[in-house]
Amino acid sequence: MPSPLDGYTITQPEWEVRAFPDGEYLKLKGTIQEVRRELLKINPNWDNDFVSKQKRNNELEKRTDFSNSNFNCFGRWGGAQMEVIEDGIEYLRGVDGRPNMGPGPGNCGRVSCSYNSGIYWCNDADETKTLNSFGSIADGAQKVVDECQRHILDNPTQSSGQVFHYTDWNVIVTSDVC
Repeated sequence: MPSPLDGYTITQPEWEVRAFPDGEYLKLKGTIQEVRRELLKINPNWDNDFVSKQKRNNELEKRTDFSNSNFNCFGRWGGAQMEVIEDGIEYLRGVDGRPNMGPGPGNCGRVSCSYNSGIYWCNDADETKTLNSFGSIADGAQKVVDECQRHILDNPTQSSGQVFHYTDWNVIVTSDVC
């Protein structure tokens, strides 16, 4: 898979998710869209069993703090369609489980990609990184969307950039082939 940034290695992120409410956690790889397709094959009611419930829980959940984080906008990455990225953010918030990424620095996984707009999660730590939830990645992508907008006719339509969390990981929003 091509890298969105020089010096970054792209791997498939691993997802710990359940197909059934009382089921064991499964380890699946790919983007949220690919994982969701696989989960729907296993349990056609997966969206009803998890996504709406998890969205309600995430509305009450504390967000990952990116308020004092460093970020870069555009320049290095092509513009992603904001509406598509916001859909990816919503999907990520709806997933129950914890993301795992192998050791870095510079090890990234594409966690969402549709309509040529992608969200990457990157580990900058020397050890494997596990986050509390996929909502943490969504929070990083939301920070990029909030701070890095390109307006066409006074309408924000594109976003791209990278935001760095103080615990040695980052999120990239960019155009991508998917």
